[in-house]
Amino acid sequence: MNINPILEEIFKDFIVDGATIPISFMQYGGDKTAYLTYYTWYEKPELFSDDDYHAEVIHGTIDIFSKENFKNILESVKKKLKENDLTWTDNGSETFEEDTGFFHVPVNFCASNLN
Repeated sequence: MNINPILEEIFKDFIVDGATIPISFMQYGGDKTAYLTYYTWYEKPELFSDDDYHAEVIHGTIDIFSKENFKNILESVKKKLKENDLTWTDNGSETFEEDTGFFHVPVNFCASNLN
């Protein structure tokens, strides 16, 4: 299951506190002071019967980068995931990257589809 187009559509016009926050696959090359990147890190078949699988589960991460307080972005990402039947599973450590000046928090999720 390729979840990339789904995430791109879900977060296409993502606005938090009046600011549009772009999303891109793995790297962001723009100049916004808040943005999202995403990637998948685990995919597996599930629900086996009749010598075949009948669902796929995918795990991924949306990384939030922001020069300012990211808490509203975080809550909005979790809400957007839920609204689109994706399951928020946990967050990684909240860090500050001194070399870039960005706060960074990974938001982990999973998704499944039935074949």
